[in-house]
Amino acid sequence: MGWVARAVRRTGLCALISAAIGGPAAAQDVGGRARAMPSGWKAVLVGGNHLIDSYNNAATDLADRLRRIGVERIAVLLSPGPAAHDSAPTARRRELRRAWKNLGSTADDVCLMFITSHANERGIYLSADRGYLNSRELSSMIDGECGARPTVLILSGCNTGAFITSSLAADNRIILTASARDRVSYGAASTERYVNFDRCMLKAIDSGARTWRDVFERTLPCVGARENRLGVPASLPQAWFGADVVHLPLPGRP
Repeated sequence: MGWVARAVRRTGLCALISAAIGGPAAAQDVGGRARAMPSGWKAVLVGGNHLIDSYNNAATDLADRLRRIGVERIAVLLSPGPAAHDSAPTARRRELRRAWKNLGSTADDVCLMFITSHANERGIYLSADRGYLNSRELSSMIDGECGARPTVLILSGCNTGAFITSSLAADNRIILTASARDRVSYGAASTERYVNFDRCMLKAIDSGARTWRDVFERTLPCVGARENRLGVPASLPQAWFGADVVHLPLPGRP
């Protein structure tokens, strides 16, 4: 998988060690002093593909959960289709950039971006744009609006492990992906509300996960259990935990 993937695995191991020895409520800086976690969350949540309702469902339902735990600055962008609300902005690149700007900035910002859609190694699909958003475009967008602030990126789709690259991975970022670079992520039957990864990720949040690492670790066995039951290839969800955000809690869960 190349040097980037190997570096990710090494850093992930270091992050795991840090998580084991650090305090439960605060990250540690180089000098061992507790560093308070920022609290001003803002979130952009995207259903990127209109072909099935599951993508829009996950974006709107994650927004509902975030509001219930105190996040006020939320933008939901949906793809035209039966599950898209008339009042929701369309999931296009220009609307993503506009959404970030409209949410404003404060010194205590923490950024969260969730995109769920069809994807492949070129990127994650925005059907309203009829094109793929790639890691460099996403990194430019996040750099411009979030800078060095703590940032959580959740990318749900096939081959989304391809987003864990040197252009996106950073000490202030967490990246959770539904699959490895070379793996397909099991979707869902048309009657299911969510695709498999989104279902498990939301379930992890609902079950009381405190940190984003906890969300990921609870998501993994849930994803694998469904895949094993159906006899489909393992999607192997991937994660990057930057050194500065290993202990980053979910909003409202110090």
